[in-house]
Parts: sequence; structure tokens; C-alpha cells
Amino acid sequence: MAEENKSENKNENKLEYESLVNQEEKKPPQNRERLIIITTIIAIIVLGIVIIFSLLFFGGKYNVTINYEIVKSEDLQEPYNEIKVELIGANTYEASFPVGESIELTSIEEGTYQLNIMAVNDSGLAYYYYNNPELFVNEDKTINDIKLEKSPLKYQIDYRWDNNDLYITLPQDYDQYLIYRRNSDGIYEPFRTSTQNTIILSSVPSEGLDLKFAVVKNNMVYDFSENYSFQKNSSPNSPIILSPSANQQLSEPNVYFVWQAEDPDGDSLVFDLYLTADSEQEQLIAENINTYFYQFNSLEMGKNYTLRIVAKDQKGGESTSQIRFSTKVIPEEKVYLYSPSGEMGVTIYEVTDPNNPQEIATIDTPGNVTDVINHDNYLYILRYMDGLSIAEMSDPNTPRLLENLNLEGINGIKIANGYLYARFENGQVSVYSIKDNPRDPEFLGYTDIKFYGALEPEIRYIQTQQDLKVEIIKGEYPVRINLNNRVFVAEYSLLVANADMKETVENSFSQVFDTLRLIFSTYKPEDFRNSEKIAEIENKLLSALNELFKTNTTNGIKEVTLDVSRVE
Repeated sequence: MAEENKSENKNENKLEYESLVNQEEKKPPQNRERLIIITTIIAIIVLGIVIIFSLLFFGGKYNVTINYEIVKSEDLQEPYNEIKVELIGANTYEASFPVGESIELTSIEEGTYQLNIMAVNDSGLAYYYYNNPELFVNEDKTINDIKLEKSPLKYQIDYRWDNNDLYITLPQDYDQYLIYRRNSDGIYEPFRTSTQNTIILSSVPSEGLDLKFAVVKNNMVYDFSENYSFQKNSSPNSPIILSPSANQQLSEPNVYFVWQAEDPDGDSLVFDLYLTADSEQEQLIAENINTYFYQFNSLEMGKNYTLRIVAKDQKGGESTSQIRFSTKVIPEEKVYLYSPSGEMGVTIYEVTDPNNPQEIATIDTPGNVTDVINHDNYLYILRYMDGLSIAEMSDPNTPRLLENLNLEGINGIKIANGYLYARFENGQVSVYSIKDNPRDPEFLGYTDIKFYGALEPEIRYIQTQQDLKVEIIKGEYPVRINLNNRVFVAEYSLLVANADMKETVENSFSQVFDTLRLIFSTYKPEDFRNSEKIAEIENKLLSALNELFKTNTTNGIKEVTLDVSRVE
């Protein structure tokens, strides 16, 4: 009984313990709630501090003031009427302002922006502009000395006239082309706008046009060109062909075409020359030359020619003149053979037909003839071991023996580049010059056998260098002294001091010739029949040419020879 009571007490105690535990678990956790509340309050405070800090240091807005100047040309009237401003960055700001007022931008958030300022017209075309790719805004600021300008451009502008229409070509690859015209007040104002780079202005007024040009790319106007003045063009007067004269017959394949021409506007002229032979196709023989004469060396003999000269003023104006002339028929050139005939001298054959040679003449010389050389219508005849004979051969049918030179021991001759080489049995080679006087060889000295027949021998002994002659006119050449008279010059030659001066004169032929024409134009036709006047002209030419070449009569041109055959 006692044990049962004890057991029941234990069970009751256990049940009471479990009941207490369950009641304890159902009570709210007061300490944890306090922790959560405290943590939440702290988080709110920190978040507030962060927000306040961000507002103070990162979330400000600022004002920007910009003072600018438009760098404009005073002689241009351009239709811009407002200032457009752009700030491009994380945010974009755009605003417009009256021209001349300061730019006031407000509430700009902190950051880096691209700043664009433009003076624009109603269509948004920017005449002046400024760009700053990196403008940093972190405070209120004022920006001074901003200059609105145009981008510079070097223009290449071409133009041409077609009657009274003006074609103007501007640079390619631009969006628009602006043309400004100068008004009576001297101000350039808008005149034309085009999207094509070739502008056609029809019926240009008689007083002309004074224009400036500008190009547009990406809605921005580039700097204007310099001013261009365009005057209505007048074509040149028709050229007056002075030489050859109409229907003249020429006896040589070489000719100087000479003409005169003037332009009513005083424009510089260039000339094209065309030549037609008989019924053949017309050929352009010279183009865009700016002289008033032209040498042509390829006429064919026995033909009728038409010379046409076109004068151009390079503004589209042209005029033309033409004449007809002819060349003489030249008989068939005969071929001759000069045969050394030993003690019989020289035998001359005509071998135009090689199958039928004809003996036409002989030259009797002393000694034994073993070699002959024909050079410039002179025959040099080697008399073996005896000497050298010279005959004139302008007409092979009637040769004339001129000289018999005794040169004992001579056994060979050669001619090259105006030098006559004489070889002797002892190996010695003598050198003679036949450049100036073929009938009277001038002894220059001796040379080695290796130079025998050379173009330029090495001479061990040489005489004092002789003056050189330069022929400017040889034959009969007409020089116009006025519109009615021509002077026919048979010879115009210069005696110069050395080879260098000879080369200088030959390279300056046109200047030497023009000097003659200029001096001739100051004399009357009757003066050219007076020998004293001719001598006076020679002295004037001597002085003028030495002045032209900066030389004197010692180191430059030593003498002028002038021979006038007739005056018409």
C-alpha cells in the first residue's frame, strides 16, 4: 500500500513538471523582441544618414553661365537669329537664347558633358559654333571668353565661260553650297543655295558679279572663300597671221609660224595651232602655247597646207584665223659614188639606179689616190704617202679642186664630229678642225692612235680657243615691224666668247628672237635700207642681249651680224 502511494506521487510530480514546461514555452520571447526593435532603429538611422550624405555630396544641381563672342566677318550678312546650346552626357540639356545675351543654364546635375554652342538660323543651320568635348560640372560656374567661329577651309574653285553663261565648280562631297553676292554697300548677302557643286549662272549682267562661296557639312557652315569677281567675257580678236603669208610657197621643210592677237578685255591669251596637208585630216601641232611664234620642222615638200590658229582667253572665249600656203616640189635626190682611182685621181658615178651606174666626172690629182671622204659637199682625197686634196662638190657634175696639201708620210684619213684626222706611217695622228672652214683645215695638234676617228680626241697641243658663231636666222626670214611692212632678214648671227655662252644662247632662242622683233619695231621701213642704221641696230642688239644674259662683250656676246635683204 505504501509502495502504491509512492508510485502515484511520482506520477503526479511528472505531470506537474510537464505542465510547467508547456506553460513556459507558451510565454512570448521578450528579450528577442527587444533585440529586433533595437536593430531596426539602428538600420533606419544609418539609412537616413546615407540619404542625407548622398543629398549633401552627390545629388546637387548647379547653374552654369557662359559668356561668348561671335567672331564674324564684317562684310558678311548672315541670317543666324538665335544661340542654341547643348549639354550631352548622362542627361541631355538643350536651350536657346537670343543672340548677344549671356547663356544661363540652371539645375544642371553634376557630371561630364559635351558642350555645343551654335549660332543658327530658322532651319538650324549653324553659321558659327563652339565645341568642348569634356565640360565637368560640380559647382556653380561662369565660363568666359568662348569664341564662336567657323572651321577654316582652303578652296579650289574653277570656272569657265560659255558665251554669257558662267559655270562655277566648287569642292565636292559637301551637303550644301552657299553663294553670297556683294551689294552696293559692299556687304556680301545671300544670293544662291545649291546642293550641287557645279553652279550655272546664266546671263551674267554687264557690270559683272562679285561673289563669295561657302560649303556646308553636317549642318555647319565652313569659312567663306575669298571674293571672286566675274565680268562678262569678250572673245579675243581674230589672230593676224604674219608668216607665212597667204599662198606663199616655201622651199624648206622648216618654218616659223608668226602671228599677232589681242583681247578686248586685256586677258592673257594662249593658242592652238592646227595644220592640214592637202585633203588629209587636220592635225593639232601645238596646244595652249603663250608665245606668238612657233617653229615647225616637219613640212612635206610638194604639198598644199592650211594653217589654222585658235586664240583662247581661258574664259571660254575663242577666235580663229587661217591661211593657205604650199611647199615646193623637190626633184628626186640623186645618189653619187666617189671612187678612188689610184693615179687616175677620183672617178664620180651617179648610182641613183644601182643597176645602171653612170660615170659623170673625174678629178685629176697628183699622186696615188687610195681613199676619199665626202663631208658637207667637200671631198677629202687621200694621196697615199704624199698629201691631201680638197674638192668642192656642190655640183658633182662639175667638181672643183680647191687645195693640194703636201703631207709627206700620210697613209690614212678619217672625219668625225668636225675633226679631220690624218694618220702617218710613223704612227703619229694629226688633228685638224673643219668646223668653221671646210676648205682650209685648221691644225689643232696631235693625238694618240687610240683616238683616231674619235668624236672628241685628246689633243696634246691646241691653239688658243676661237670665238664661236651662233646662227639665229639663216636664209630669208620675214620679220613684221608693223601691220603693213615686213623686213626680210638673210642673216642674224651672234659671235660668242665660249661654248657655255653658245649653249646659253641656243637654249634662249625665243628671247633672242623677240629682242630682234622688239628693236625692229622701233624703226621705220626706210631705216632698213640704210647701212648706218643697220650698224646702229647691231649695236643696240649687242647691248640688249648682253644685258639680257648679264654678260659683256668679253665673256658673253662679242659681235652681232645682221643682213637685211629687202623690205616690203
